[in-house]
Amino acid sequence: MELADLRSTWNSVNTTVKTAEEIRLMLKENNHPVLKGIRKQLWIEIMGWSIFLLVYYTMFDGDQKPLLINLALVAAVLFSLLHNLMGYGLAKHLKTEGEVKQTLEHYLLKVKVYAIVSVVSRILLWTGFLLFFTYNIRFTSSKYVLLAVVLIILTVQLSLLGRMWMMRLRKLRDAVKNLQQPRPEK
Repeated sequence: MELADLRSTWNSVNTTVKTAEEIRLMLKENNHPVLKGIRKQLWIEIMGWSIFLLVYYTMFDGDQKPLLINLALVAAVLFSLLHNLMGYGLAKHLKTEGEVKQTLEHYLLKVKVYAIVSVVSRILLWTGFLLFFTYNIRFTSSKYVLLAVVLIILTVQLSLLGRMWMMRLRKLRDAVKNLQQPRPEK
């Protein structure tokens, strides 16, 4: 495509023109579309987990299980909620001042930490659930098979989660690396 064709195509694209004030308003937390979605998901999860924590003790016989098993489940759920809050904070507090390369390097470091917390959070949540729901169960061969199926599903889920984070980190690392290399002149 020639430069003239590219310019013509660029100029023919219909875009809505935003004023600086409209853009500023969009970037505020309450109007930012991505943050709105994250916040909505966060509130749904907080409400869901809160309801679960209110009813698990009686509905799932938490009163018949040792205190440590109950604490493990509650801690796992709370750590999962903390992980979600950490993700919201990561999206909300993006550093945009300074050079792009430094900003991306800083963001890459934060995303690496968040990726580790994400995987650990999932492991802790499932460990808490398995400890709580398998405590005091008399295992038969069919229950062992069911437990094996659940463990296989969890392993697959964790490997997919880990692979997803590795791909995201690789893309971000490549973006930082591409900024470091000078582009060849034409």
